[in-house]
Amino acid sequence: MAGEALPGVSLTSAPRGAGAEPLRTDVAAFLGRFRRGPVGVPVRVDSWNDVVAAFGPPPDGDPGRDGVAPATPYALRGFFENGGRTAWVLRVSGPAATARARWTAGPGGGFPAARHEVVAASPGTWANGGRVTVRYQASTVAGPPTLSVRVTVPGEPPEIFPGLPLPELADRLAASRYVRFLPDGPPPPAGSPGPISRSWDMALAGGTDAPPTRAAYEDAVTAQADLSEPALVALPDLGTDLAGDTHAEVVRHLLRTVAPLHDRLAVLDVPPALRSADDAVAWAGTLTASGDAPLLGCAAVYHPGLRVPGRTGPRTVPASGHVLGVIARLDAERGAHHTPANAVILEAVDLAAELPGPQQARLFDAGIDLVRCTRGRGLVVWGGRTLSPDPRHRHIAHRRLTHLLVRAIRRTAGPLVFDVNSPELRLTLVRAITSVLLSAFRAGALAGARPEQAFRVVCDDSNNPPGQDPGQLVCEIEFAPAAPVEFIRLRLVLGQDRGLEVIEA
Repeated sequence: MAGEALPGVSLTSAPRGAGAEPLRTDVAAFLGRFRRGPVGVPVRVDSWNDVVAAFGPPPDGDPGRDGVAPATPYALRGFFENGGRTAWVLRVSGPAATARARWTAGPGGGFPAARHEVVAASPGTWANGGRVTVRYQASTVAGPPTLSVRVTVPGEPPEIFPGLPLPELADRLAASRYVRFLPDGPPPPAGSPGPISRSWDMALAGGTDAPPTRAAYEDAVTAQADLSEPALVALPDLGTDLAGDTHAEVVRHLLRTVAPLHDRLAVLDVPPALRSADDAVAWAGTLTASGDAPLLGCAAVYHPGLRVPGRTGPRTVPASGHVLGVIARLDAERGAHHTPANAVILEAVDLAAELPGPQQARLFDAGIDLVRCTRGRGLVVWGGRTLSPDPRHRHIAHRRLTHLLVRAIRRTAGPLVFDVNSPELRLTLVRAITSVLLSAFRAGALAGARPEQAFRVVCDDSNNPPGQDPGQLVCEIEFAPAAPVEFIRLRLVLGQDRGLEVIEA
């Protein structure tokens, strides 16, 4: 399990901007609830400690039992524990209030404002009961007056900002994880020098939480679509926050947003309120009723949820975060074209529900991939299919291979935009795309014994006739992905003269 933040020396670095490595297919986007942190603003994290720093420690409540505590922090922890390396996080929240307090400095002392509003860095109840202590030290031979600020928040390590110059108070405290100081009014009137030191103690109050709305989730879906890095998307709290038609509409909005990008996969969870296999199958049916194969090929569902370690005992979380970690791990070990299945899940102790064999078969037939507990191996991902009934869009390995190729081709073809439409440009484009496909063929991602059997790239007069708009260039690409082996059939032949013979059918 990843370690909690501990006292001592720590190193931090500025986060990289969006689109740092758009070719990676192991980067995930998590949309859900958190204890604290910016709302609706994408934050890039490269470790569990980064998550705790930006969004606080995971809650003590059990989302599997009370349906209130956020599940997304535990899903993110499962992602990193299972091999995930990078994620983008968007906190989703309803119209919550921010905790705050008033600080009146009084006359004299050289303060930048007579009053300040001390405001929590983000909305929510997390800051209620937090204490902010400000200590003023008058000027001495060593220099001008300074302020020292100590911030303590329940359940979080304290922050201390010593020796802050008075004019830089608000700017320097912008680095705090917990609070902001906002000047309120003009500087205080001049007065007598007063004591050498003074101190103030304030309590933050008034913060409230609000459950995320459909609009909040849809805004987060739109925000993640603007990021070039994520190739995987999860919404671990969606099934708890929204139900029925509202939940289904957000999922459809997600798929309609993701589908035109051709570069990412959404991993969904069966809503936790649906406890029986019949309910899960019916829920999947509402999503697949449209029959839109390309749209359904953008999503995979994994079930059941997992029991994971917690400070107060095991708790139930959706499986999506752990599964994304497994996908990221296999991506680094084998490549995006390998099926993310038959792999061990780490940082989980049990399944949230035991499903008999017939129920597992029904879920599989409905397009729901399974998480299973196997003898000798523990918890494993068992299944690599999307929700699409079309064989061309059914396998996750095929979809993720397409996502990888789309990303590679965008990077290859992007610099050629605005070049003159000429035979030289067409040849350059064909060579660049062929190089990408050859790499996939050599890695075993494509079918066929020779490259010409595995893919074809056409960019000539057949699809760019002389009368075509000269500002448009068409390049057609066809490729045959290698089919994953899902079933192995063995025949047993028993004969009096031959004994028992096993034949692979």
